[in-house]
Amino acid sequence: MGWGSIVKAVTKAVGFFKNMNPLVSLGVTLFLAWALRPKVPEIEDFGTNEFDDFERGLLVNKQSNDSNIPVIFGERLVGGTRVFMETSGTDNTYLYMAIVMSEGEINDIEEIRVDDKVVTWASALSDGTEVEVGSGDSNFYKDSASLIRVEPHFGTDGQSASSLLSTLSSWGSNHKLSGLCYLALRFKWNQDAFTGIPKVQAKIQGKKVVAYNSSLEAQTAAYSTNPAWCLLDYLTNERYGKGVAISEINLQSFYDASQVCVTQVTPYSGASDINIFDTNTALDTSQKIIDNVREMLKGCRGYLPYTQGKYSLIIETTGSASITLTEDDIIGGYNLSIPTKNERYNRVIVGFVDPARNYQVNEVQYPAIDDSGYATADKHATMKTADGGFLLEGRFTFKTLTSAYQAEEMAEVILRRSREALTLGINVSFDAYDLAIGDIVNITHSSLGFSAKAFRVMGLTFNEDYTIGLSLVEYQASHYTWASKAQVSSTPSTNLPNPFTIQPPASVTLDDTLVEYNDGTVIVALDVAIGASPDSFVDYYQVEYKLSTDSDYIIYAQGSGLNHRVLNVIDQKIYNVRVKAVNTLGVSSSYVTATRTIIGAVEPPSDVEDFSCNIVGQEAHLGWEQIPDLDLAYYNLRFSKETDGSATWENSVALVEKISRPATSISVPARQGTYLIKAVDKLGNFSSNATAIISNVTSVLNFNAVATQSEHPTFSGTKSNVIVSDSTIRLDSSELFDSASGDFDDETTRFFDSGVQNADFYASGNYLFADVIDIGAKHTVRITASLSQSSDNPDDLFDNRTGLFDSSSSNFDGDTPANANAHLEIATSDDNSTYTAFQTFVIGDYTARYLKFRVVLISRDLASTPVVSEATVTIDMPDRIFSDNNISSGAGTKTVTFTNPYKSVNYAVGITAENMATGDYFIVENKTINGFDVTFKNSSNSAVSKTFDFIAKGF
Repeated sequence: MGWGSIVKAVTKAVGFFKNMNPLVSLGVTLFLAWALRPKVPEIEDFGTNEFDDFERGLLVNKQSNDSNIPVIFGERLVGGTRVFMETSGTDNTYLYMAIVMSEGEINDIEEIRVDDKVVTWASALSDGTEVEVGSGDSNFYKDSASLIRVEPHFGTDGQSASSLLSTLSSWGSNHKLSGLCYLALRFKWNQDAFTGIPKVQAKIQGKKVVAYNSSLEAQTAAYSTNPAWCLLDYLTNERYGKGVAISEINLQSFYDASQVCVTQVTPYSGASDINIFDTNTALDTSQKIIDNVREMLKGCRGYLPYTQGKYSLIIETTGSASITLTEDDIIGGYNLSIPTKNERYNRVIVGFVDPARNYQVNEVQYPAIDDSGYATADKHATMKTADGGFLLEGRFTFKTLTSAYQAEEMAEVILRRSREALTLGINVSFDAYDLAIGDIVNITHSSLGFSAKAFRVMGLTFNEDYTIGLSLVEYQASHYTWASKAQVSSTPSTNLPNPFTIQPPASVTLDDTLVEYNDGTVIVALDVAIGASPDSFVDYYQVEYKLSTDSDYIIYAQGSGLNHRVLNVIDQKIYNVRVKAVNTLGVSSSYVTATRTIIGAVEPPSDVEDFSCNIVGQEAHLGWEQIPDLDLAYYNLRFSKETDGSATWENSVALVEKISRPATSISVPARQGTYLIKAVDKLGNFSSNATAIISNVTSVLNFNAVATQSEHPTFSGTKSNVIVSDSTIRLDSSELFDSASGDFDDETTRFFDSGVQNADFYASGNYLFADVIDIGAKHTVRITASLSQSSDNPDDLFDNRTGLFDSSSSNFDGDTPANANAHLEIATSDDNSTYTAFQTFVIGDYTARYLKFRVVLISRDLASTPVVSEATVTIDMPDRIFSDNNISSGAGTKTVTFTNPYKSVNYAVGITAENMATGDYFIVENKTINGFDVTFKNSSNSAVSKTFDFIAKGF
C-alpha cells in the first residue's frame, strides 16, 4: 500500500472515529504504526538483482531532462545525469557539460573521477569556485596544460548560474539549477586522454541535515550519517520527502534513537571505534516514499510507530520490560509458535555497498566461511545438523550500509532472531493500554513455564470487546550485544593489466650525426633512441619533435622500432623530442621528453691521427690518416720553429692553408721545427686539438739570413683599431672612456678596463710593421715568421657565471680562444710604390724587392680580443749555384753577367779553362752582385783567349 493511500485512509478513518470511544481511535493509530514496521525482505536469487542493478546504475552517467534525482545521505560515489552538453572552440576543442549529481544542499565533494581515474586538482574543490587539473596529474594534465576545468555547485536554493558555462550563449543567468548539486565541466580534447564522452563520478558527502540537542533545540544543518537525523530530514522535507510537519514528530524519540546510533563499538581487535549504525545511501526518488522509509529503518533496526498524533523512532536494541503481564491479565487462550522452516536460518548473507569495491555491492555472511573460531553452537555445521541437515539460507540487502562490520552484525542479529524467536499471540486487559510497538513486556504464565520471560511487542489490535491483542516475539538481550569481528582482509591485487593504463617508454636518448648522400651532399640528422616500455601490450611508439621556438609538435613516426632518424635538422638549433607508447586499444602513455642542441655540422671535426714526417733531401713528406667526418673540407698545415714541444697552434704560422680532401699526404720544404695540422669542416670549424710532429733534421740547404724584423715589445708601427698595452697589442674598445656613466668601482660583473658595456671591442683591427723590408733587389727569398698570442675577455668574470659548468655547452675555461685570434699578412712590391694586396702569410718563397707585413686581429663576439706579445719576420735566401760553359774569353777581359743577380758579392767562383799552357793563369776581379770579370794571361803576362767553364755559389 502506497504512502498516499495510507494517508488518505488514515485521514478518512480519523474523520469518522474522532467522536468515538478513545480506545477505538487508538486502535486506528496503532494500525498506522504497524503499517510502517519494516517488513522482512524476501529471499532473493543468486546473481544480478534489483539492488545490484540500482547501485551499478547509480555510478553511470545518464542523458535526460526528466530523470529522478537521488537524495544522498552520508557518503556515496555517484554518477549523474547530464542535463546540458555543448562543444565550443576551434575544431570543437572544448566540451562543456552540466551533470546533476543529487539533491542539495550537500556538505562537500571529496573527489571527482573521470573515466574511473581520480582527478588531482590544483586546489581544493569548493562551492561555486572554478578549479583546474593540477600539474601532478599525469592523466589529465598534458603538454603543460590542464584538460579539465570544473565548477562544483553544492545545491543551495540561492546558488548563482555557473560562470564556467556562462561563457556559452546558450547558458544564461537564469540557468541556476537551484537546490541541485551539480558539476559544471569543461573538457579540452586530447586524443591521449579521452576516447569518447568522459564518464564523470563524484564522491559526495551528502545532505546537510538538522539535528536536535538534548533540550530538543534545532541545530544548524550539518553533515551527518546518523540514521535518526537523516530519516527526520526525509520525513519533513517538502521537496523530495513526505513533508511531515515537525509538530507531528516525537523529537524526544528521535533524539534517544540518535544516541543509540552513535554507540561506539570496536569492529575488530585493534581497530578504532565506529558507530553501531550509520546511514550512507543514495535514495531512489522514483520509489514510493514508504519504501524508502523502510530502507532507512532497516539499516538501523528501526520502528516508526505513529502514537498520539506523532511519529516516533524506536531502535531495536537492548532494553528492559515496561510492564509484566500475568495469567490474571491474559484473557482467554494463547497462540504460541516457533519459526517455520522458511523463517529459520543457519546462514544469513547480507548485501551492502562496499567502498573498497568501488561502491559496488558486496556480501558478508554469518557464520563466516571460516567459523573455526566460533563457539560450537554458533558454527554453521552445528546449526545445519540441528536443522535436519538442510541448508537454510537467508539473503538480505541493506542499501544504507557501507561497512562490512555493520553488515556482518546485521546478519548475525537476523540469524539469531530467526532461531530464538518464539512468537506469542494473546489478548490482554486494559492494563496494556500504554504499550507501543517496540516495547518490551515480561510474560509470566505457569502453563507455559514462563516466569517474567521477555517479549517485544510487534503488533497491537483493539478488539470489539475492548481487549487488546498483542503480537509478541521472544526478546534476547544477547542478540544485540556487539561481538568483535574478524578483520576484513584486503582484496588481493589482480595481476591483470589495466587496458586503459600503459607504461611510458623507459627513456629517450638524442644524438645527431652527419649523413652523406650518393651525390656527396652532407646533411645533419637527429637520431632518436627509445628505451622500450616495460608494458607488454605496446602496439607502437609515436615520435614527435619540434624546434624549441615552435608551439606545436610534428608527428614524425609511428612504429614499433626503437630507433628513428629525423633528417635535415638545423645546426645550432634546439630541438624538443617527445615519445609516447600506444597500446592496441589506442590508449597512450604519458610522454617522455628530451632536448638536444644540434652540433652535427658545427661540432669540431675529429683530431688528425697518425701524423708522420719523413725527410727526403730538401723535402719533408708529411702523412696522416683521413678523419671519419663526412663534412671534412680540407686540412690546414702550420709550422713553428720550436723543437722543444712548446709549439702551439696559436703561435705557429701558416705553411699550407688548404690541403683538399681526400689527400692524406703532402710534401713541403724540410725545416727544423714543428709541423702542426688540423682538419677543417665545411663550416670552417677546426679540430679541437692540433696534431704536431717535430723535425730535428737539419736542411741540406744552406740558408743565409737576409733580414729579421721584430716589432715587439714597442710595436711602434701604424695601428688601426688596435692599442698597445703592457708591451702587447690588442683590439681597441669602441666605447669612449668619457662616454661611460656611473662609478667604475660600482661595476661587479666585469673588469674595470672592460668599460660599462659588454661586447664593445672592434670586430677587427690591424697593426702595420714599422718598416718596409728592402732586400736591395728583386729576389726570391724564403720567409718565416713567429707570432706569440693569447686571448682575453674582460667581460667574463668567473664568479659572474650562472648555472652548472658541466651543463654548459661551452668550455669550462670559456670560449675566448675560439672567439678571438690574430694572423700575419704580407704584401710585396718591386718598386716600393705599387704593392700587391695584403694576403694571409704562409711560410714559403716569395719573389720581390720590397716586403710589408701586418698583424690582423679579429674578435668574433666583440667581447674577446687577441693579445699579441711577439711578432717577428725572418727572411732567408738559400745558397744557389750559377754556372756556364764553353765561354770564349777573348784576348782581354771577359765580363760574366749573372742572369739572376746575387744578393751578396760574397759568393765563390770556380773557373776551369781548356788548353792551358805552362805558365798560363787567369785573374777574377770586379765582383758585383751582377757578375765578375775574368782575364786569361800567359807566362809573359799577355792576355790570351781561352775557352772556359765557371760555377758561382752564393746568395
